[in-house]
Parts: sequence; C-alpha cells; structure tokens
Amino acid sequence: MQIAASVFAFLSVTSLAIYFFTRRRAPSVKERLRQIAELGRVPTEREQELSRPLVERILGPAATKVSGFVVSITPRNVMEAAKVKLESTGNPWKMSPGEYVIMRLVTVFIVPFAVFLLTNRLGPGRAFLFSLVAAGLGWVVPETMMQSKFKGRGKEIQRDLPDVLDLLTVSVEAGLGFDAALVKVVERKKGALAEELGTVLREIRVGKPRRDALRELSERVKIDDITSLVSAIIQADQLGVGISSILRIQAEQVRTKRRQRAEESAMKAPIKMLFPLIFFIFPTLFVVLLGPAIIQVAEILLNSVFI
Repeated sequence: MQIAASVFAFLSVTSLAIYFFTRRRAPSVKERLRQIAELGRVPTEREQELSRPLVERILGPAATKVSGFVVSITPRNVMEAAKVKLESTGNPWKMSPGEYVIMRLVTVFIVPFAVFLLTNRLGPGRAFLFSLVAAGLGWVVPETMMQSKFKGRGKEIQRDLPDVLDLLTVSVEAGLGFDAALVKVVERKKGALAEELGTVLREIRVGKPRRDALRELSERVKIDDITSLVSAIIQADQLGVGISSILRIQAEQVRTKRRQRAEESAMKAPIKMLFPLIFFIFPTLFVVLLGPAIIQVAEILLNSVFI
C-alpha cells in the first residue's frame, strides 16, 4: 500500500508540475494590443521578400529570365497549343504556357543529355541507348499525364452536367437571368464544370460577348454534350427563344445520354469479363477438377508399365 501511495503521489506531483510549466500564460493587455497592431500592419516589400523561401529568392529571378527568353523564341502557335492543353486539363499544376514548354524541353532534351553524361563511363553505345530511353520517357510520361488529366476532367464534367443544368433551369424559371443563374451555379457547385463556368463569368464581366465566352468553353472542354449545349444557348439567344425551355430539353437529353452510356457499359461488362475467365479462372478450375483424375490415370499407366 505504501508503494502504491508513493507512486500515486509521484505521478500526481509530476503531472501538476508538467501542467503548470507547459500551460500557456494568458497574454497581457500590452501583448494583445501589439498582436492587434501586427495584424493591421501591412508588411513592407523587404519583409515580404524575406518571407519567401531562400531557394525561391535565389532561383526565382533566373527562372523568370529563362522563361521569358524561351517564350520570346518559341513560335506563337506552339504557345497557343500549350495554353489550350493546359486549359483543357484544368491546369492542375498552375503552370503558365512558358513553364510548360520549358518543362517539355527539360524532359526531352536536358534530362537525356544528363543521362548520357552520367552513363558515359559504361560506353558510348550504352550511354546513347540510355539517353534515347530517357528522351522517350520524357516525351511520353508528361503527355500521358496530361491525357489522363484531360479524360478524368471530362468524365467529371459529364457526371456533373445534368445536376448543373437542373440548377440552371430552376434558377432561370425562378426569374433570374442566364448570367445570374451561372453565378448561383458557381456559388453552389464545386468541381471542374463549376470552374469552367466561373471562367465564362469572368470573361463576360471583363467585356467579352457571351457567345464568344461560351464558344471558348466548348473549345476548352471538347465534350459533345457541352458543345450541343453551347450551340443551343447561342441559337436561342440569337432567335430570342426562351432559354429555360432550351435548358430543360438539354437536361433531359443529357440524362438520356448518361443512361444510355450506363447501359452500354453494362452490356460491355460480360465481354470484358471473358478474358479474366479464360486466362485466370478456367485454368484454376481445370486444375481443381481434372487434377485428381490426371494423377490417378498417371499412376495407373505407371503401374501397368513397371509391373
């Protein structure tokens, strides 16, 4: 009992000591006033510059100059293609067209050259082969990643499109204009389609005509449902037709297409399951079912030969 009481007293005193030494002291009035003043104070340019990481402060200006030089010597059509590609994937890495072109140059030319220098001691032939493999990977891997991002973004937009059209239809029928309905959609929905509609809204607000902003949306997304929706909205705007009926018809068509795609995928499922059945499941079943019979037949044949 004495040992237990001593242990309990030691743990209690230790816990209290740790609590009193580690607890946070309430700030005084002066400290709170200083904190409020710090919150309201705008940091100077020097403080903002020093708050950036050291590597960014050292390499940032050089990277900016290199990016500007590459952009200046790159053909305009290449920059436009890079911009369209980044916009179609949603630009997940927040890269500018110049940075994307630099990244492709690094992966296709600079990295293979570095691989050649590092593997040169193995012989010129092997070093050249390794550099070719590195160049191939540098060309294929970024392109594959961009295509994967593009397909995933397209599937997400197709999945969200019926709900977005229903919300647009309800908003327009409630008395809102098309632009105000887009604002409601952007506020209430999240995802790739809401981001694209937000881009359309920003372009309209800076003075671009609505039809041009919608056409650029269809060019960025490159999905048949979006293209037909944009064409219907532009045509309704030109002919003066009520846009709510157009949106309701488009929503019904999109839902019908989604149901048809689901039925098509369900019909493809047995064909896709055929190959795993043939190469993985059937051999296992043959081994389990015919294995004992084959062993018995082999034993009978061996006995008949050696006896």
